Amino acid sequence: MKKFAFSLERMLNFQSQNLEKEMGILGRMTAERDALEAQKQDMAEKAAGVQADIARREAEGTTIFMLKACFSILESARNQLEEMEEELELLQAGLERQRQIVTEASREVKKLEKLKEKQLEEYHRGEAKEQQETIAEHVAGNFVRRGASQ
Repeated sequence: MKKFAFSLERMLNFQSQNLEKEMGILGRMTAERDALEAQKQDMAEKAAGVQADIARREAEGTTIFMLKACFSILESARNQLEEMEEELELLQAGLERQRQIVTEASREVKKLEKLKEKQLEEYHRGEAKEQQETIAEHVAGNFVRRGASQ
């Protein structure tokens, strides 16, 4: 019997490569989101530090000019936080779309792998049947030869 060859091997390889590519994209997007979240956390901490500085300066007594500068810094930090939040929402939506793409690619690979397994099992059954037939022919031949020689 000839060697097993999966008829859709090229398709399986293509789908596997596609899955790896899409998973790489998902990984990069996740890393980008994590970096942005860390940046947002840093900005929130800086904003909290500026607020504490404003409260301290107000308690100690300071100039209006200094307070205005602090409030300006605080407002800038809040605006940056809002922009980061919007960017995070967009990234999260993109991540969800990418997860769906990866899930679908994974399904395609699994379908082809199951089909390959079924074809391999069928091949093994055919191989076993062929071996049984060969053995049966050999036994029958021996039986006929022994019967004819007696």
